[in-house]
Amino acid sequence: MTVHLILDEQSVARFDGVTFHLNPAEKHPENPVLLPGAPHQWDSLQVAWPGTVLYDAEAGLFRCWYSGLDAVQTPERWWRPGHAESADGIHWTKPALGQVTYLDHPTNQLRLDWDNLNMSCVFLNPAADAPPSRRFGALFSEWAPDVGPGWARKGLAWSPDGLAWTRAGGAYLAGVPGNPPETAYQDINQLVFCHDAEDPDHRVVGFGQYYTPRWDGKLVRNIGRVHGPAVAHLRNADPILALAPAEGIDEELHFASVTRIGKSWLMLFESDRFSREPIHGDLRLAVSEDGATFRRVHPHQPLVSTGTKGMWDENLLVTTTSAIQEVGDMLYLFYFGCPNVYTAWPAAYAVSADRRGAMFYPSYLGVAVLPRDRFAYAEGPGHLTSLPLAMREDGLWLNADGEGIAVTAIGTDGAVLATGHLTDERLRTVYRKVRWMTAPPTELCLLQVHLGDGERLYSLSC
Repeated sequence: MTVHLILDEQSVARFDGVTFHLNPAEKHPENPVLLPGAPHQWDSLQVAWPGTVLYDAEAGLFRCWYSGLDAVQTPERWWRPGHAESADGIHWTKPALGQVTYLDHPTNQLRLDWDNLNMSCVFLNPAADAPPSRRFGALFSEWAPDVGPGWARKGLAWSPDGLAWTRAGGAYLAGVPGNPPETAYQDINQLVFCHDAEDPDHRVVGFGQYYTPRWDGKLVRNIGRVHGPAVAHLRNADPILALAPAEGIDEELHFASVTRIGKSWLMLFESDRFSREPIHGDLRLAVSEDGATFRRVHPHQPLVSTGTKGMWDENLLVTTTSAIQEVGDMLYLFYFGCPNVYTAWPAAYAVSADRRGAMFYPSYLGVAVLPRDRFAYAEGPGHLTSLPLAMREDGLWLNADGEGIAVTAIGTDGAVLATGHLTDERLRTVYRKVRWMTAPPTELCLLQVHLGDGERLYSLSC
């Protein structure tokens, strides 16, 4: 079955009376769920980005790869990768790995035996024939002096367990920001694997920070795209730009997490106002039908808001890689948060790059939750008509709130094919089956959904 999200007016063919709303995620009451370490530990100041949270079904654990920073002002101080794990995504531990010690204490820090700037993203290898030694993959940011001054690459590494990593060459090579689009560097932090892509060159699609001028000519971060036939062979897409800052809403776009739900590509992105004092950035939603060009969903509203005054996530939120993780019939959205004191970031907004907030102030990992596929909704009274949908033998299921919801199937010629209503039969817990009063439709059709006062429709599955 294919899920069809009801996000806004552009998600449907037409509507009458209904209104469309974002469904903000609810922050977990035990936030922040992963904190910096004790004063004597290597991550005593920050649990920070770039970072990835994945559910490892084989181990039955949530696993987090994050960037840690210590509070001790040691020479050559920089962010290092660490690993944490959790049975439920809420209560985390940092098991000692036996790879690195800090101040003579065992740590959960990962040892990487090659020069790199950071661990950009981690992914589970989707290849069915992948050898055990390549169960996990990761991209790392690296300079490429062997190519020339100002060139950088994303290095590729493989691991059998997500802990012991072996470098396997480069996955992506490009020039410094400001180069022509075909060679401009992107800080890739998200990969999406598309085995059903008709074009083999689009079986792996990546998203990352891409510098290009905004409306006032200033060179700022946008969300760009790369693609390739395999993760080891990525290059800039054409067009390269997936989403740009919107004047009056945000100044730059930092990190983005992208996932496919049904035929839609859903992007959770960081909408930033770095010139504010203190800085401010929340997490908003965009969608694409082709994975190339994204449009904003309820552009003036965040899906995950910054915290209230004095909270740990008051002034800046940063999404993790693969931020949206399924937990039963809930969606967990993992993100990093920073308190009010976190200022003058990134380096371009600081008086001195060495004095930016990232070097001196704390950051944490938190989680917000949503019921499955309930990112936004249409609310009655009124009715809406879906875009053309192909009906299948499994029938039609609605992710909806309300007891009086009725459905009419309409052929592409305008003829009524069938009428139906919701039953108590459920798929998981959020989807309810439609019972047709006549023979169910078996052809391409449009669905007219009638919503009573206060009734809501979040998505359809057929």
